[in-house]
This record gives sequence, C-alpha cells and structure tokens, in this order.
Amino acid sequence: MPEHGDEAVAWALRHPLDAADQHALDAWLARDPRHAGALLRAMAALTVVNRVIEEEGASAPGQAPLEARPGRRRLLIGMTGAIAASAVGLIGWRQFAAEHVTTARGEIRRLPLADGSVATIDSDSALRVVLADEQRRIALDHGQAWFQVAKDRSRPFIVDAGIAQARAVGTAFSVERREDGVEVAVTEGQVAVWPSAAGGTMTILKAGQYARFRSPDAAPVTGTAPAAIERALAWRGGEIALENETVAAAVARFNRYNHRQLVVDDAILSQERLIGLFQIDRPEDFAASLAVSFDVAVTTGPQTIRLARKKSPAF
Repeated sequence: MPEHGDEAVAWALRHPLDAADQHALDAWLARDPRHAGALLRAMAALTVVNRVIEEEGASAPGQAPLEARPGRRRLLIGMTGAIAASAVGLIGWRQFAAEHVTTARGEIRRLPLADGSVATIDSDSALRVVLADEQRRIALDHGQAWFQVAKDRSRPFIVDAGIAQARAVGTAFSVERREDGVEVAVTEGQVAVWPSAAGGTMTILKAGQYARFRSPDAAPVTGTAPAAIERALAWRGGEIALENETVAAAVARFNRYNHRQLVVDDAILSQERLIGLFQIDRPEDFAASLAVSFDVAVTTGPQTIRLARKKSPAF
C-alpha cells in the first residue's frame, strides 16, 4: 500500500465535492507534494474498480449503489499501487485505432467526438484521438484545441501535450502546445495538470486559471486571468481580441491564420500597444487600423503586407 494511500482513497471516493470539500482537498494536497501522486493513483484505480464491480452485476436488483458497498474501498486500496503508472498518463497508448486530425493554416474546425465531447481545433494544429473503454486520450502533437468534455466518471479525459498532461471528467479547457512550451487554461469546471516527467506533482486548476509549462520535469507557472483567457480564445469565433498587446504580438497572431503575412519594418512601431477586436482572416483591416492610429505606411503585395511609420518629408 503506497504511503498516503488511505487518505487518497478517501478523497477519490468523496465525489462530488462542495466548496468546503474542495478547500479541504486543496489544503491536503498542499501539505505534502506526495499527496498529489497518491490521489492520481487512487483516481485511476477507482476507474478500474467501478468497471470490475459493474461487470460482476452492479445493476442487479436489490444491490447497494457502488458508493455504499464496503468491498469497493478494500478493492480500491488493494489496486492503487498496482496501477500507479497509468495514473500519471505515462503508459504507452493502448492498441486502439487512433483518429488523426489536422488543420491547415487559417482553418478552425469543430470536431464532435463519439463520447459526446467536442474539440474545437485551432489553425495549424494536429492531434490524435483514442476513445478506449478505460479512458479517453488526446495526443496534441502541436497547435491548440479547446475541449468541452462530456461527463463520464468511468473514463477520465486526458490530454497529452508532450511535456505536460491534463486530466478532466466533465469541464471545458484549452491546451496549447508550441515550441516554447505548453499552456493549459480552464474556462469551466476543474482540471488536474502535471509535468510529464515529474510523477506526483499535480496542480488543480479552476475556471479562469491557467498553467504554463516550460519543462517536462518542473512545476508550471500558474495564475488567474479569466478575461485574458477569454480574449486568447477569441479564435473560436474567428476573431483576434487585443488588450494592450504589442503590434509585434498582434502581427504574430494574425500570421498564424493567414497566408498573406504581416511584416513590421519599424522596431519602434512593433512595440506600440493596441486595443481592438479584428476578424482573423482580414489582416488588411488590421493594417488599415494601424495606418490611422499610428500614421503607418502600408505596402501591400501578393504575399505580404508591410508596415512602417511614414517618414517625415525632408526640407
């Protein structure tokens, strides 16, 4: 029996959580870094236990509900250590057919999944979907997706983003995987996240919170920014929302969606800050707005839209 297993089992069985329960769970997780790993192992074991009991006749007339059966806790305690590896999502993919999905530059796709969940996939992204009996797994190879997860306590929903993992049951959250790291942002419910190579280090994110990973073996940087998260996810509606972003950052976002690329030829202009809402597929409107706001000269070609401050006339 792993250390801290009894308490972890108690928390795994204690569902759903009210506000007081959640506060107590947060305090328990904070007391010892090993608690998070123990809880993940117990949650994974619970999935298997539920299935075993159901297969032995959970729906037979006159039987007690799963939560009320005394044997469920004993079986859960016995299995917790045996399946520890699966709890942190580090086991190999089961041999199920995976659905491969990719989006081209400028393409945003809404993908209904067979379990009732929905994945909204950003431009230039690739992911693989495996919906197995024990769990639902998404491997995000690159790019970004926002997931609305159908509730299914018997099958956790896990997103593997390389250096980071995210686990939910019924919630809504986004995962972005770029060359410089991974960001998970929660828009509804709660999500457990952890660095892939650091077993037992788990962070619980609530709606309006985010976690940024830069390494597979280090805890993420976390924060609370509900308004910023919603702005960052404006791409779901085909928009780019700017709130005090630099011109350089805005240009980078437009260029992710469009074949005609914006190019800033002025270092000072690139650091100017902006507020506005623009259509993703209309970089020329963005350029026109800069022309008015910052006295910018716009030069449009077949592949580029070049931006620079107008030069003062020589005397």
